Amino acid sequence: MKVVLVAISLLFLVTSASAQTLFAEDFQDGNADGWQSAGKGDIRLTTYDGNVSMRLTRSASALIGLNIEGLEQVRISASFAAMNLEKNDACIAEASTSGGKQWTEVLRVEDGADDGLTLYTGSAILGIKGSPLLIRLRAAGNQKDDTCWADNITISALNEQTTEKSNARTALSLDFLTGMGNLANPVPMSAYIAVEGASQTAVNIQGRLSFHVTEESAHMKVLRDRFGFLDNQAKGLGVPPGFDLSFVQVGDRLVPKTRGLIRTDNEAWDILVEPGRIWLESGDAEFSRAALPFSLQERNANCTHNGVLSFLIKPDGETSRAAYQIASETCLYFQYNMWGTASITYAPGAVDNAKDLRAAFTQELQNKMSTRAFSALATDHPGLDVSAFASPDDVTPEAMTAYGVILDGVHYLGGCETRYGPYPFCDNLAIPSYSLAKSIFTGLSMMRLKKLYPEAETALIENYVPQCAKAGWSGIGFGHALDMATGRYKSTKNEKDENAAVQDGFFIVPDHKRKINRACSLYPRKSKPGTKWVYHTTDHYVLGTAMQGFWRERRGIDADIYQDLLVDPIWKAINLSPLSYKTRRTLDAVAQPYVGWGLTFTPDDLAKISQFIAVDHGQINGVDVIDTRALRAALQMDHADPGLPAPGKDFRYNNGFWAWDASGVLKQKSAIWVPFMSGFGGLSVVLMPNGMVYYYISDNNEYAWAKAVIAANAYRKFPKELSQ
Repeated sequence: MKVVLVAISLLFLVTSASAQTLFAEDFQDGNADGWQSAGKGDIRLTTYDGNVSMRLTRSASALIGLNIEGLEQVRISASFAAMNLEKNDACIAEASTSGGKQWTEVLRVEDGADDGLTLYTGSAILGIKGSPLLIRLRAAGNQKDDTCWADNITISALNEQTTEKSNARTALSLDFLTGMGNLANPVPMSAYIAVEGASQTAVNIQGRLSFHVTEESAHMKVLRDRFGFLDNQAKGLGVPPGFDLSFVQVGDRLVPKTRGLIRTDNEAWDILVEPGRIWLESGDAEFSRAALPFSLQERNANCTHNGVLSFLIKPDGETSRAAYQIASETCLYFQYNMWGTASITYAPGAVDNAKDLRAAFTQELQNKMSTRAFSALATDHPGLDVSAFASPDDVTPEAMTAYGVILDGVHYLGGCETRYGPYPFCDNLAIPSYSLAKSIFTGLSMMRLKKLYPEAETALIENYVPQCAKAGWSGIGFGHALDMATGRYKSTKNEKDENAAVQDGFFIVPDHKRKINRACSLYPRKSKPGTKWVYHTTDHYVLGTAMQGFWRERRGIDADIYQDLLVDPIWKAINLSPLSYKTRRTLDAVAQPYVGWGLTFTPDDLAKISQFIAVDHGQINGVDVIDTRALRAALQMDHADPGLPAPGKDFRYNNGFWAWDASGVLKQKSAIWVPFMSGFGGLSVVLMPNGMVYYYISDNNEYAWAKAVIAANAYRKFPKELSQ
């Protein structure tokens, strides 16, 4: 953040806002006044054949801040030449109007376009929101010889003539979608939304849409591969699985009948398809244009890669081909861009329960929590230090999927950036839970079970999981497993046992028999149950198996803990989307829920669940639907039941929820416990004691949010009675 602040201190006022060119930098004067440097590597001006450019090596970056007044939009362009880039390296030009929290990519030059001579040019249109405009040039490399030469940075006003020109579709045109040309590279995400001047279509689409990609038309560029997926490729790794789904139209929305996780035959990916849009553009002849958000989710895991596809369609069934691309994800270890063309067919026809489907979707839209752009938080709450949330000092901006604050019943949503511009369907962004599910699924379902059957907390694992009984789990209760205090472990060193479960293969075996055998036998007994906390996803899988047995003993063989304890009584009552109704399960007849991971939500879903926990405290319309005493203990509101140290004196774990002592950063003598939920890779949901919720979804192993706690407490003091 220091670099951004330095740049802002050097802002200059552009006085000729009506001029076409507002700013131009070609470095021909031999200086780089106003540009601030950062990162590792070298930055200097160099000359080749009379042309001066800015050379950046390794991971160096240059930043300048500009104050643009009197305009709503500008066009930014930049050029790069590159040399010695490897597969994950790039030369990147980008711009921000949010103080560096989100960046819009202007140009990216990668391996294969790095001959050291060819100058590539890119541009982007950016809205000016009153914030300073930041321009950043950076080399994203890791070696001293990774080199980028930046040149010809310009900012132009969009007057009436240029605005009309910018509204003309230049990507995914009618000619392209109805032609045979290759989609050589990803295009700006703005190509998947309506151009200005588009109108609502008068057609009514209803029937089946089938999407199919061949290897020949699919492209994939891997940006991060920590586990060597490319070395031992699963079949279909670079090709999105297809779908064949019924759709109905609701106004300008195309709504699939099937929502949530869809298992596929692809060995690498399952797929999710969410509601999209349909509209008319003047250049599309008699076609309507449609776009659908979709996501690929790693089989057996929670890594989620968000994409979008677009195509042309007529009511009689005629379609163009589709273009698709993925340029963002929530996945620590495997990241990529994927793009190409695909066949898409439309078979008009009746859809079962179409009337009910339309009514349900209309109600879903009406039931969304009041949502505003994150930038509105500063306007609505002027005393709150908004810069403390989603700070680039805490979370790498490029690793951020989405973030938000829930305050006084309003969801302030930010993020949804991709490597090619803002994601067109932020409201339907698929957010993986990872270990947020340990609180949301395991914790809340156990609280619901205790509400119905108070004896559940002390029920014994051995009575419901024969594999654990054989492995010596005597005397270990449901509550012990929920608290990760079974007394069975190899090491108390943080994450060492969890990493052992990864190495053992617990997470990747697809069937329940092998998962439960591993979970029951992986760790030996070392201490009395309930006395020592050690982090184990396997404990929650065992507990989920035991809960399923307990529940079916009372409710019948077809009873299901996810559907019966959470989806029907809670998720539907607080109006979550159908995306949340499914969980990952074992790939066998048992279909055992993973429990400790494997859920998927929209941002609205996550906001509503957080509100249910932290603000409504487990009540719906004033009625307890879970054991609220257990929830109060989880939220550190019961001094008699604080939970166990985890992994040290500054952290606690109780009933599936974490808590952190913030007294140090708040400069208080007594402990101030802030409950939170946490997920693998960089997921945090902070349940502030003052009723404010702050969350972010990221994937660079960053979990910092102390600044947000300080800002929240300064704005609305945490209750003193919660100090302990």
